[in-house]
Amino acid sequence: MSILGNRVQRFEDPELLTGAGNYVDDVTLPADTAHVVYVRSPLAYARIEAVDTSEALAAPGVLAVVTAADLDLADLEPEMMFLNPAMKRPLLARDVVRFVGEPVAAVVAETRAQAVDAAEQLIIDYDPLDAV
Repeated sequence: MSILGNRVQRFEDPELLTGAGNYVDDVTLPADTAHVVYVRSPLAYARIEAVDTSEALAAPGVLAVVTAADLDLADLEPEMMFLNPAMKRPLLARDVVRFVGEPVAAVVAETRAQAVDAAEQLIIDYDPLDAV
């Protein structure tokens, strides 16, 4: 693996490969911790026509369902300084999805299982566009 042409020495691999390492999912969380599951775009490029959150909001244990329309936040600038600053993008897709896996909504629930189940209830109407 390299970053900008320079070899990167990975020190975490031996522990992870032998079972001695810890993953985020191994952490025991307090019982009252809320869980977030992101609903991601299955399309590479599409217009978001509508997002129906009503069924997801009615699901057991759901605390909130958040879309770009619920956020009043400025778009994020690219993290790497050499990228064009005009390449800003929102935290959650607004109007258009630009790549497969782009987050469109966040479901917050009492348990991870409830968040996953509610995320599957979210109905997003996409109008596919020609990807380049």
